[in-house]
Amino acid sequence: MNRSAPDPRGYGDLRHPDLPWGYWLLQNPAINGLMDEEGKVWPSLRDYLWEGRLCMTSSQAYPVDEGCELLLAILHAMSIRFVTQEQTVQSFFLGIWREARFFRAWLCGQGLTQGSEVTVEGRAVMRMLAATRRVDAPDLASLEFPTLHPWNGLDRGTTRQQRERVMAAQEALGRMLRYRFIRQAVAGQPAIALIGYELGNNIPLTRVLWTLTFPDDYARDRLFGWLSHQLDRWSAWGELAANSGSRALSEHLLLLRFADEMIDHG
Repeated sequence: MNRSAPDPRGYGDLRHPDLPWGYWLLQNPAINGLMDEEGKVWPSLRDYLWEGRLCMTSSQAYPVDEGCELLLAILHAMSIRFVTQEQTVQSFFLGIWREARFFRAWLCGQGLTQGSEVTVEGRAVMRMLAATRRVDAPDLASLEFPTLHPWNGLDRGTTRQQRERVMAAQEALGRMLRYRFIRQAVAGQPAIALIGYELGNNIPLTRVLWTLTFPDDYARDRLFGWLSHQLDRWSAWGELAANSGSRALSEHLLLLRFADEMIDHG
């Protein structure tokens, strides 16, 4: 039953409703994986569910296990108590209503839920996912699922320590300049700021001349790396921001950032 929508007859009419989902796969020592009824081999039950049944894709940016853990968390919560839309938003989607509404609509469209109830197939899926969790996974009853993480963009921390060493070295190069870019947090978000030292006639102060925030450390460090390669221009850019304002600097940097891009004449 390798399809993107449930059979009209209902899961319980085709499969044993009390067994974990995917129990019909064939495990043969001669093959490296599990064979479905159409002869396709899958590396695991979770891969079969995620890609074969739900028609989702797996990538390094969003592994199968991450999607399955979120699916298990929500199905489990809905199976033991009434979970409102707002509870789903706050508990699993960090307050993001649009994503929560889409996910619940997706569950219903897949036939795993109906209204606020988990269907027969949804419960079978839940049994399979619970049985195939990692050995070091939290106890199912604790509800401490690693669901959504509070991050945006590409940065997942995999290269953060290495990047931090490189960025710190680049920051050190500009410490003696009157105008220099620094990395800092602005309202809890990663940001780059341009600061100027000893500015003003009567009382020379250190002033923030320009800031730009980013969704994650990775995006911030990519731009900071580019700025570091233009270290000889920091003083001129600082004068531009001090005399003409932050918008003038933003426009100038945007033009420069794409000045070396090749123009496609095709």
